[in-house]
Amino acid sequence: MKRKIFLLAFLALSFPLGGCAPWEGALPEHVLARVNQEEITFDEFDREFKEAIFEPGKESRGAPLGSLKRAYLDQVIERKILAQEARQSGIKISDEEVSQIIADIRKDYPGEGLGEKLSLKGMTLVQWKGLLEEKLLAEKMMRENIRYRGKIDDKEALQYYETHRSLFRLKQRVRARQIIVADGEEAIQILKRLKKGVEFAKLAREKSLGPEKVDGGDLGYFSPGERPAEFDPVFAMEVGSLSEVTRSPYGYHIFKLEERMEPREIPFEEARALISQELQKKKGEEEYQKWLTGIKGKANVKINRKWLSA
Repeated sequence: MKRKIFLLAFLALSFPLGGCAPWEGALPEHVLARVNQEEITFDEFDREFKEAIFEPGKESRGAPLGSLKRAYLDQVIERKILAQEARQSGIKISDEEVSQIIADIRKDYPGEGLGEKLSLKGMTLVQWKGLLEEKLLAEKMMRENIRYRGKIDDKEALQYYETHRSLFRLKQRVRARQIIVADGEEAIQILKRLKKGVEFAKLAREKSLGPEKVDGGDLGYFSPGERPAEFDPVFAMEVGSLSEVTRSPYGYHIFKLEERMEPREIPFEEARALISQELQKKKGEEEYQKWLTGIKGKANVKINRKWLSA
């Protein structure tokens, strides 16, 4: 499922192709673009564009349709360049990988739902699988080249630490539970039961109206200013203690302080591993962009003049 999410996120991006060969050339009437020797027909592009832009939840408001189409064509062309480069590099997609993705997608379309959806789009299963393979190849090529293979030395990590010192200063944080009810008298009776030793988490599950009731009223960790003002008394409480009934626009609250973490600065030795990960990620993205600019610069891309002037 993580792979499916990554693929969808990757395909949602838009990549201008400023490094490619000129967007021009005489192409057949039915061909929108040619990427090296691979053609993109008007029908293929329109079908994919409509699916990406106009399905519920994918609408892009505020942008002119022409701009959206140009941006999406940029994306399709880059995907083809990546897939072509993957094939030339010997990267392949196994039948098992394709089958797993299809099985995941079929879960959203019970029975013959997937076939019916493809038919409505004017696409055969073979065409759809070909498009899926191209997307998977582009994803693999991207993953292969976005990794930074060098090492981050202590000097570089320490420099990052010193210039981003504020990132390693942690505010005071507390972990608390709450019970919230709509009636003040009910809240008073609950507090009495808590003071007699009834477990807070048990009563939270039984009585509280808050969504955190399923976790026994556990609100997790939070710092001053991250919650409504009615939560502020929690920061002055002793660990393990109960608050009095507190009224807010949301109802009547009872809090229990579970844990307190005082403000502190994370020392370099503790932060070094996370800093190395961050710098490797950053350097990987920078190297990937350089590599991508290079392969786009070598690509022979032509766009139908008629479409460009429309």
